[in-house]
Amino acid sequence: MDEHALKQKLQNLFSDGLVTIVGSGLSCAEGLPGMADLAQMLIKTMPGNVATEDKVAWDNVSDLLKAGQGLEAALQEVEISPSLTDAIVRATAEFILANEGRALADCLQTHRTLRFARLLRHLSPTSPKFVEVITPNYDRLIEFAVESAGWGVDTGFIGRLLGQHSPVASDKSFIRGIVQHGKTTKLLYRDRVRLYKPHGSLDWFNTTKGAISSSLPIAAKRLIITPGVGKYKYGYEQPFDSHREGANAAIDKANGILCIGYGFNDYHLQTHLTPRLKDGVPAILLSYELTQAAAAVVQASPNGIALIHHSKGTEVVTCVGRDVVSGENWWDLEHFIEGVLEP
Repeated sequence: MDEHALKQKLQNLFSDGLVTIVGSGLSCAEGLPGMADLAQMLIKTMPGNVATEDKVAWDNVSDLLKAGQGLEAALQEVEISPSLTDAIVRATAEFILANEGRALADCLQTHRTLRFARLLRHLSPTSPKFVEVITPNYDRLIEFAVESAGWGVDTGFIGRLLGQHSPVASDKSFIRGIVQHGKTTKLLYRDRVRLYKPHGSLDWFNTTKGAISSSLPIAAKRLIITPGVGKYKYGYEQPFDSHREGANAAIDKANGILCIGYGFNDYHLQTHLTPRLKDGVPAILLSYELTQAAAAVVQASPNGIALIHHSKGTEVVTCVGRDVVSGENWWDLEHFIEGVLEP
């Protein structure tokens, strides 16, 4: 394989109009639990938190998990009541919050830089810089990484303690000045990321004031959509709906797509993402391994390149075949930045 030509092709993706999709793989790389860890936690803790009327349903889910079924598949196979869904949401949120807290504390105490913070400056050639990012993750690692780099994060909420969902007001809050050229007025924005979280966030809550975003530990239901049938039901309510629509609009107009640790198992995004990749939009997939769904997408994508783990380095997967770059771990974002973007 011509490594120089491959590097050049990978670098060419990083131009104006790039949309980045961040899956759970990147959070796992920073120390947060993955789906398998979440499933094991639920098996252990849910029996003591399930209402009597939900015990049979949960036992059925637990049996599937113990038999090796994935969490998403298990929750789709069993009919889950709203009360059981709420219990799963609470347990999931507490589990991720605890691990997220440890990861962020480590960053603050040891000055560790998150991988995404290093990637940021490569994602936009414009000035000021503007990047669109989509993530199904509930954690706030992306938000932390962006702010640690001195950028702003636009999630469509305005306010820190009682943030109201107002995408227009949120967008305008990042204006840092106005320039007048004759009769033309131009708004100047600060460097920012517009972040779409179609499955919700740990700092979103459902309250009597409606959906809010808050950095406080409010005693209210967190607005996150866990795996299973409910994902498709609740995904069409606000603020999930506007985030899903915004994410799909970003995908539709993207000039290139970068997927990091994303498994291509989300119906909400796949209806737009998969057709665009099949139509030939340039794409890079960075992942330890390819899920069955991701492998199928790469096989059908004429301009897609997947970089995955190989015992000798990095395996390069395209629709026409596979090859290996020996001695390089480009499938890992940190090594990709060092070896491809900052050689």
